[in-house]
Parts: sequence; C-alpha cells; structure tokens
Amino acid sequence: MVMKQATVVEILDAISFRLRTDAIIVLDGVTPPAKGSEVEKKAREKLAELVLKKKVSYETTQFDEFGRTRAKVQVDGIDINKNMADYLKSL
Repeated sequence: MVMKQATVVEILDAISFRLRTDAIIVLDGVTPPAKGSEVEKKAREKLAELVLKKKVSYETTQFDEFGRTRAKVQVDGIDINKNMADYLKSL
C-alpha cells in the first residue's frame, strides 16, 4: 500500500477525523469508547492534540460500509493508532 498525506481539519469522535480532502479516516484497530462518555471526551481531546491541523501520513487498510477509510496513521513518525489505543486503555 501507498502512504498518502493530507491535513486534518476536524475531529469527529475519539477515533475518527476529517481530512482537508473531505475523506473521513477511522483509526484501524482502535476500539471506540462509548459515545457521550467522559472517556470519549478525553479521547477526542487527545486525538485533536495529536493530529488536528497537522499533516498526517496514512495507509488505507479498508473502506467501511459508510465510505470511511480505515487506516494506519502517522504524524512525524509517531504511530497514532498505537498512541490512541494505549491512551484509551489507560483511561
């Protein structure tokens, strides 16, 4: 697979975000917390800190039934999927 790059313009929830290209990226292999929970709020803030307004590199693993891109994501060599999975486990 090929790594693509784009800038993150919006955080949608604890494990997904919108790119400037309008594509929606979902962190592959990361289990989302319950919607509306305190854990989701903290995870959204953490994801924003890691990727919002930054250029991310991503590798598509699959497309889901809603047309979103499941992907492995990196910012400056940091594995965002692993970082978020570890962060969610710590909450």
